Amino acid sequence: MVGAVALVLLASTPARADIAAVYAQGHGGSSSAAGVNESGLGYRFGARLLIFEGYVEHTGFGDGAAVNRGVLGLRAGIGPDRLRLVLRAGGGMLGEQGGALTGMRLLTPERWGPVARAGVALEGKLAPMFYLGAGIDGEAFRLPAVAGADSVVGTDVFLNLHLLFELGV
Repeated sequence: MVGAVALVLLASTPARADIAAVYAQGHGGSSSAAGVNESGLGYRFGARLLIFEGYVEHTGFGDGAAVNRGVLGLRAGIGPDRLRLVLRAGGGMLGEQGGALTGMRLLTPERWGPVARAGVALEGKLAPMFYLGAGIDGEAFRLPAVAGADSVVGTDVFLNLHLLFELGV
């Protein structure tokens, strides 16, 4: 018992709780929406204050297909400084280009609609201010009808690997 307590105390690292932070993230992953799986690359820029977070994100899938998001929500980072579990949930706007979420077709017009999003990630510290992570995000969205495309209510799951640069105080 004493040995186990000593091991935990020696192996643990101090937790870090930033009051505010800004970050940039590059990601690659696979999206599954409308029965179609697509691989994409993208980036996210965000900021947080306590548990509140806001970010903008772009993921391109090639051939002019892309998804853009602006999301405000809640975020919790749980665990020591070296390895953390990140939980997030929020809502905002989603933009689709080239039918990225509804079936990639040439000349599909760009359209924007509301989105609700939740996700979980496991992030490990590589160096001061750099984290490598793996995550999964799910979302529900509504895209309005536009010329050549019907209104769509759908869901999407995005499985990703990401590299994160974070400055916090």
